[in-house]
Amino acid sequence: LDVVITECCTLRCRNCANLMQYYHHPENTDADEMIFSMRKLFSAFMVKQLNILGGEPFVCQKNLVRILEYLNEEAGDRYGEVVIITNGTIIPSEECLNIMKTTPRLKVLFSNYGELSSKLEEFTGICKRMGIACDVVDTEFWWDFGDLSQRVENERQTQRRYDACFSRRHCTTLYRGKLYVCPRQAHAIRLGVILENSSETVCFSDPEYEEPKALYDAVYRLIDRKNRISACARCGCDCDVKIPRAVQTERPLDVT
Repeated sequence: LDVVITECCTLRCRNCANLMQYYHHPENTDADEMIFSMRKLFSAFMVKQLNILGGEPFVCQKNLVRILEYLNEEAGDRYGEVVIITNGTIIPSEECLNIMKTTPRLKVLFSNYGELSSKLEEFTGICKRMGIACDVVDTEFWWDFGDLSQRVENERQTQRRYDACFSRRHCTTLYRGKLYVCPRQAHAIRLGVILENSSETVCFSDPEYEEPKALYDAVYRLIDRKNRISACARCGCDCDVKIPRAVQTERPLDVT
């Protein structure tokens, strides 16, 4: 499960697969809403791996601390591992580091973008001194998911992309009180590129999901759905195009 706590980022990567490069006015999410959603989800499921990301999650340390406090105090054994995914550009506050240290089964995962990850060495050193588990991913390249333009293709091609998609199997996304098949879908809706379709999401505030069994069934229908989602028509995840990692753009890109 990917939990998006902010759209704000310290970098502006031109080819960010999660579409952060298109946010002209990025915002943090609401911590109360996120905790409410996780509480509802944990009532019906155990999450094997809970990834906290953005944007850059350490831009929004107030929300991050609130969520980690919730995991410490309430979630107990409802998650297997919590992973904070960062680009290594910010050193967290002492408060944030202390709650990270006391959160069970927590790991910091650094994406190493060379000189752009300016605080990576210092941050990993702090983690080691404090006993916070961490790992560094040295990615040589990215896969290009393309821009948000409508693909010129037939329905069979679009469905085949969905069937083979890595993100729909591994990147189920919790964002602003709703569960999405993938992060690209969530942010394309937020950016106004595609319309939200209630059959393609689960809204945790919906009274229909008051009982855990009802929520359980709805979530499984979502993650096991056979028909492609709207965002697939604006995605190039199957093109197998390698591009340089973390190339920066001077300003947010405009949605075409």
